[in-house]
Amino acid sequence: MIGYKTMTTTRKSPIAHLVADAPAPVQAALHHPVDMVKLGAKGPRLVEWAEQHALALPERIYDTRPVGADGVLARVGAGELILECRLEDELWARLNAAVEAAEGGVYRVEQQSVTLVVQGDDAEGILLQACAVDLAREPAGRMVYTQVAGAACAVLPHGGEYRLWVDYSLAAYLWEALAAIAEDITCAKTPD
Repeated sequence: MIGYKTMTTTRKSPIAHLVADAPAPVQAALHHPVDMVKLGAKGPRLVEWAEQHALALPERIYDTRPVGADGVLARVGAGELILECRLEDELWARLNAAVEAAEGGVYRVEQQSVTLVVQGDDAEGILLQACAVDLAREPAGRMVYTQVAGAACAVLPHGGEYRLWVDYSLAAYLWEALAAIAEDITCAKTPD
């Protein structure tokens, strides 16, 4: 694949200024991991290709599996996966090498989504106000495609923490909507 070896894995965050300007209670409830990288692979031969390269895929569509300390590998279609992890995670190098070596039937899919994490004691309350799906009832390790504050995104529940993958163009809107809810919940808990 021409040009991919020289591509940078660093992307400028479209919401870095919003995160930096958010009050401490909002930053405690919402996190934007900028030290993660994403890569997708897609194609009709994905399962066979993964077996050839000893890449353990999540078993079913929408299943996920942990990668490294905070990463995740998600199977988002019969022939599609997305990896989000730290640059130093071993699977990052293996997946990149396997995609580079693919001879057909599997190809790289650059990821343009931004990750937001709703976390802490108020995570479920924030999401209950922003999403029609009660995400606390969804099983860990299974991705849910839904709308959060009107923005289509993938939600990955994991132990009271919720990773949201939202399109780059909607990231600022979603951050601001969730930050407003988080701030309201925090203010309601603070005595006058």
